[in-house]
Amino acid sequence: MPYFERKPYVSASRAVSPIAPQPDDQPISDIARRVLETERGPRRHLDGPFRCRKSCHPGSTATILLSFEAPEGAAPVQMQFEPGDLTNPNGDILPANRISVIPPQIQLEPGEATDVAVAVTIPDLSKPGEYHGRIACTGTDQTSVVVIFEVAGAQT
Repeated sequence: MPYFERKPYVSASRAVSPIAPQPDDQPISDIARRVLETERGPRRHLDGPFRCRKSCHPGSTATILLSFEAPEGAAPVQMQFEPGDLTNPNGDILPANRISVIPPQIQLEPGEATDVAVAVTIPDLSKPGEYHGRIACTGTDQTSVVVIFEVAGAQT
């Protein structure tokens, strides 16, 4: 017979609400996602993906032109653009340092619109395929733009 019996600690001053989820009942990924969303603010994805209309070849440059507009009566909008790597389903990568966003940041007054070019210089040894990636947009709004570039075989 044990000398003492183990029982869970229950504080009389603080009862646990049966409605509130217990920490062990929530996956850590959900908790982390909620914390990050709170810190960053709401994150939206623009309509897309945006696809380059023509195939590009190794050694060439391809461009997608995106138009941004600040709604009438809204506050001014500031955005900075940060490209990420483009990858294809085989795991091949077009590195972010080969992607230019021109201009790299914009400021729009209500009702104002501007175009932003996403230019990718295709490395000479790139393998053919469809490359997908995101352009992160930070500033007044947090969002991202999904872009797709089709790389054709080398020109002969």
